[in-house]
Amino acid sequence: MPTLTERFVADIEGLSDLPSLSPVLAHLIATLGREDASVADVAAIIRQDPVIAARVLRAANSAAYIGRSPVSSIRDALLRLGLARIRRLALVASLYDAVPVRGTRAAREIFWRHSLAVAHGSEIIARHAIAAPDDLDPESIFLAGLLHDLGLLVLESHYPKEASAVKSYAEAKGVALCLAELEVLQTDHGELGALLATHWTMPESIASAIRVHHRFELAPAEYRWNAAVIHLADTLVSQEEIADLNEGSSVVFESSAVEALGLFPETVMQITEETRAEARKAAVVLNASSV
Repeated sequence: MPTLTERFVADIEGLSDLPSLSPVLAHLIATLGREDASVADVAAIIRQDPVIAARVLRAANSAAYIGRSPVSSIRDALLRLGLARIRRLALVASLYDAVPVRGTRAAREIFWRHSLAVAHGSEIIARHAIAAPDDLDPESIFLAGLLHDLGLLVLESHYPKEASAVKSYAEAKGVALCLAELEVLQTDHGELGALLATHWTMPESIASAIRVHHRFELAPAEYRWNAAVIHLADTLVSQEEIADLNEGSSVVFESSAVEALGLFPETVMQITEETRAEARKAAVVLNASSV
């Protein structure tokens, strides 16, 4: 009998309702790590989709980024907030509707608040950690954090019976969801999310971090640092109740991630507070960009 991973690999081309990358999202991702990407380039990409452009402007004018006067164009928003911040707003605005979340609007907001908090936490950790890869792109780290739980949505939306069995097992045994997934399905949501990221032609550094964000030590050596960053960010966001999805992820926290990143306890405390502050700001932006 095929495993869920094998079934998803076979299904991935044929699932008509599987989210696909919009042209805007694909083009924005293609600008990551490009030193020659200009304000004009990113503005032109965002303007391709009037709905996304409108959401970016609402977010840029939200209380989180209050300025002297409202911005009325994507170019003005870029000049005021900077290319990286506006690109992030556009990524969130693009993904919010492209990736379905089962249940209520509240469930969708909880999921994206968690994902955004982990994305910001990942970027903050990467800034404080030592021994970063020479070619590290902070925007790729942010995107890996934003998409780390993509597999949870795949599981809930396309394999509801399996998702229900996992939740029942986790509750009965008192274990984290990722551990229950391994027991029940012989795979976990990290693997499913990585398969979708690969299907979207995401860089391997992002897919690898998604795949093992609960088991970072299994990452290939060249991507282990990235995976440790996402693992620690996910744990801090959940453990410190910044934006918890109730996965029980703190149960499988690997303290060696802190050591691998060269962080001291006082630095972790600082990272936690910075992440908490960014998560509050992100919640305001999310409300503005999802209207």
